Amino acid sequence: MAKESEIFSDKIQDDAIIIREAKPDIEDGLVFAQFFDEASEGFFKSILGIKTYEIIADAFVKSNNEYSFENAIMIEYKGKIVGMVSGYTYSEKQGFKKNILSEFPKGAKLRIMMFLVIGKVLSRFLGPRGKEDYYLQSIAVSIQMRGKGLGQRLMKHIGEIAIDKGSKTLSLDVSSKNENAINSYKKFGMEIFSYWPNFLKLPPVFTRMVKEL
Repeated sequence: MAKESEIFSDKIQDDAIIIREAKPDIEDGLVFAQFFDEASEGFFKSILGIKTYEIIADAFVKSNNEYSFENAIMIEYKGKIVGMVSGYTYSEKQGFKKNILSEFPKGAKLRIMMFLVIGKVLSRFLGPRGKEDYYLQSIAVSIQMRGKGLGQRLMKHIGEIAIDKGSKTLSLDVSSKNENAINSYKKFGMEIFSYWPNFLKLPPVFTRMVKEL
């Protein structure tokens, strides 16, 4: 087995990179959950607590929900998952099962309830807008593999999926404080569309970015 220092060397072998659909198993689910929380800058773990990865992974292995394996793409390097991206269309979101996290069978009910309340408020502003919009829900690459172009590969791949599904735009919401991420998305051709909140002169929390496909 290769040492981690060898796997994450500065020079990337293109033939060692695999982009694949996520598998409906807990192993993929736990890795997805970790990346998902990292992409949210720890938002999920701050509310759901120590069982965050288990809770998300439990939803991940199930169909027809926003955390489902059906919406996720994994990127591997030398057999190790080093990143993921997830997204869905407007029409897909309309059919998602509601409150899927509450089906988690191992406790944390109060934390999940708190998260669902907050999520209901945020869902009014985050997510796809319009039937021709594909929403990039989350994208993340491991720290060791950042700056090597893997994020751009994932963005290109999800853009192709969006086009295949008939979408005309690709959109996402990013923390307004995360200038590095905003600049990375701009390199992919995304433009700032709006901010939230946009009232009472409050500082923006989220920046909506959009790309025409």
